[in-house]
Amino acid sequence: MDKKQMKIAGIAALVVCAICIFVAVERYQTNANNAKAANQLLQSSPLSGMTGAGEIKPATPAATKYAAFFAAVSGIGGGVLLVKSKA
Repeated sequence: MDKKQMKIAGIAALVVCAICIFVAVERYQTNANNAKAANQLLQSSPLSGMTGAGEIKPATPAATKYAAFFAAVSGIGGGVLLVKSKA
C-alpha cells in the first residue's frame, strides 16, 4: 500500500470513528430520554405510590457499547494509518 492510499484509508477510518461516536451518543440519549419519560409517567400516575416501583435509571444499550467499541477500533486504525502515511 503506498502512502496516498494509507492516507485515504486513514481518513476514511476516522470518518467511520466519528459516525460511530455519533451513533453511540444518540442511542444513549434516546435511552435516557425514554427512562425520563417513564419516570414522569410514574410520577403523574394517581397510583404511583401504590405500585412500589422505584425510579428507572437509564442503562447503556448494547448498540452504544458496540458503537463505542467500533469507534475505538477505527480511531486507532485511522490514527496508525495516518502516522504511517507520513513516515
